[in-house]
Amino acid sequence: MFSVSELNKIMRMDFPRHKIVPWNPVHDKLIDMNDFDRRIRSTFPDFKQTFLQYAAAGAAFTGIGDGKIYAMFGAYEFWPGCSEAWLIPSKDIDRKTVSFHRAALKFFDLYCEKTQTKRLQATVHSQNVRAVEWARRCYFTHEGTLRQYGPDHGDYEMFARIL
Repeated sequence: MFSVSELNKIMRMDFPRHKIVPWNPVHDKLIDMNDFDRRIRSTFPDFKQTFLQYAAAGAAFTGIGDGKIYAMFGAYEFWPGCSEAWLIPSKDIDRKTVSFHRAALKFFDLYCEKTQTKRLQATVHSQNVRAVEWARRCYFTHEGTLRQYGPDHGDYEMFARIL
C-alpha cells in the first residue's frame, strides 16, 4: 500500500520529534485517552479483539510527538472501493490540533489514492460534538443517524467522503 516513511513525508511530520509509526498493540496500553472515549470503550465488551481485527485488516498507524502518543488511526476496506476510517485520539491531541488536522487530510487522500477507494466513511458518536465537527472539517458529508448503533446503544452519525 504505502510505507511509513512515505506517510511521514506526505504528512509533513518533523521526524524524529513528531512521527507516524506502524500501530502496535502496546500503543493501546500507552495512550492516555480522553474521558469520553474511555467511557465508550468500557461499554464495548470485545473492544480489544475487534480493534485488532480492524488494524490487521487495513492500514493502522500511531502518531507520536515529543514522546507521547497523540492518536491511533487508520482505515480498512469493506470491499473494493469502500473503506472505513477510524481514530482513537489521546486526551492531549488538542496540543497538536492544526498539525494533526493537516496530516489527517493528507492521510485520507493518500489512503484513497493508493487503495482506489471511492467511498471513505466514518461513524462518530452523536454525543461526541468535537468529533462530529472535526469530521465535517475533514470534508466528510453527514449521511444520517444510526440509532442505537454503538456498544453503549448510543446514536452514531454516519459520514462519508465520496471521491
